[in-house]
Amino acid sequence: MYEFQLSGKLPYEAEQITFFPNTEKAITSKFHAVAFVMSHDLFIRSVNQEQKQIHTGQLFLLPRGLTCYLTSVERNEILLMYIPNITTLYVHFIGEQSIFNYNQMKLFHVLEMNDPVRHIGESLKLYMERGSPDAVLIGLKALELFHTLRQSYPKDALIQLFSPICTKECSFALFVLSNHAKVKTAEELAELSTYSFSGFNKQFHKVFGVSPYKWMLQQKVDRVYKEIFYETSKPIKLIAEEYGFASLSNLGDFCRKHIGASPAAIRNKKNENF
Repeated sequence: MYEFQLSGKLPYEAEQITFFPNTEKAITSKFHAVAFVMSHDLFIRSVNQEQKQIHTGQLFLLPRGLTCYLTSVERNEILLMYIPNITTLYVHFIGEQSIFNYNQMKLFHVLEMNDPVRHIGESLKLYMERGSPDAVLIGLKALELFHTLRQSYPKDALIQLFSPICTKECSFALFVLSNHAKVKTAEELAELSTYSFSGFNKQFHKVFGVSPYKWMLQQKVDRVYKEIFYETSKPIKLIAEEYGFASLSNLGDFCRKHIGASPAAIRNKKNENF
């Protein structure tokens, strides 16, 4: 199971962009972003693309690095939620691993916002008006958004919405999520892939937003913690062996450094709750 990183290490961000009447504005997104159109209709186009009208109450995907041009008849605002690990969220929550041919992709598919999705956008806008929300909060809103999308919309509609990102990035995310528990190190995971180690590192950072070493370490921390805390019938010595620790002392050092407590203290905390 992919453990989503909400510690503030990923650069989740939100931005509200204002458009003045009949004035075209160019936007190039630094990360894939979900755009909420919440006040007035707008018109959007990219290079070599026909202009498309997007109505109030709709959302669309703005792919990373794509320059698009927006205009509005009235003064308008859109809300952008930048989600650096959006491909992993898509693979995990939507569960579709289709790889699209680039020539078959269509930009700016829209979804009509239902009440739960609109409330996510409105609450994020309210947070921004009260001060800059941190990456952890925006990350939590991104998780809420994907939970809501999965529960509220047909899969075909979601596949269309996210088709611009369903390239080799989705394939790479699926590979990592399916294979990371089979290996102990990032080097071993890279060896299972079709990439060189340097190419694997580069693609990993692009898709997951962190280095493979940091991500793999966090997965190990989470799994070790859960084994100790929940599997109370399993001896801690056996857990140490299963996770490749040379001794109980090494496991203890690992837990104190990354979890802030010894294995015994973690397990005792579980027992105190009953």
